[in-house]
Amino acid sequence: MKIIAADDETIALEVLVDSIKEAEPNAEVISFKTGKEVLDYLSENTCDICFFDIEMRDMNGIELAYEAKKYNSKINIIFVTGYSEYTQDAFEVRASGYVLKPVTAVKIAEELRNLRNPVEEDKNSYDVYVKTFGNFDVYSKGDPIVFKRSRSKELLAYLVDRKGAGVTKKEIASILFPNQDYDRKVEDYINKIYREMTRSLNEAGLGDVVVKKRNYYAINPDRIKCDRYDFEKGKSSAIKAYMGEYMQQYAWATFKISR
Repeated sequence: MKIIAADDETIALEVLVDSIKEAEPNAEVISFKTGKEVLDYLSENTCDICFFDIEMRDMNGIELAYEAKKYNSKINIIFVTGYSEYTQDAFEVRASGYVLKPVTAVKIAEELRNLRNPVEEDKNSYDVYVKTFGNFDVYSKGDPIVFKRSRSKELLAYLVDRKGAGVTKKEIASILFPNQDYDRKVEDYINKIYREMTRSLNEAGLGDVVVKKRNYYAINPDRIKCDRYDFEKGKSSAIKAYMGEYMQQYAWATFKISR
């Protein structure tokens, strides 16, 4: 996600940039002090979201918004102002919203959750992107990770579903092999599919995605970008992406998420 912040006052711009970074740590934030600098940048670069101070001296935020939309009609414009009377102007320019000063990360986060044009997730920008809506798939830098055994992929899916909670071999057996008694043969097979799973992750340079302790396995939720996790955080792009299907190739995952 690429975000532009524009304000002609240095301290106000620093507060705006810091608040955006706190609200969306993974975003790339570019700051400018004039409308001309913003338009020069947009003439050669793309951007998802713009935070414009309305009372800039060289070009006010409303004028800047109209010009910015000439480069990209779907760009999200969010005005920053100390006065609420600009609401009508924001409506006419089809802005995504506005933030009343003083700017805070909480206010910024609220606007980012309710974007007029939700930002598509870029799988290429994350070391690990996990897709759970629809079929379960895992990507490394945009490329799908290939698992030699389907059960190894399913094991990873279950760990993702558990969101970092520890899972024992016996619990894994009850999910992956519900009609079989847990015995030494099943335990050995779980060890085998775990090794195959970690081999695939290691080959992609992702050996730290799964944590193994003496008695359990777990996903490291801070190590992955996941649409389900974003859904539960209230991110609009993930909410819009959810069409009622969750890891649909696995019976145990049916109806795990509801609106």
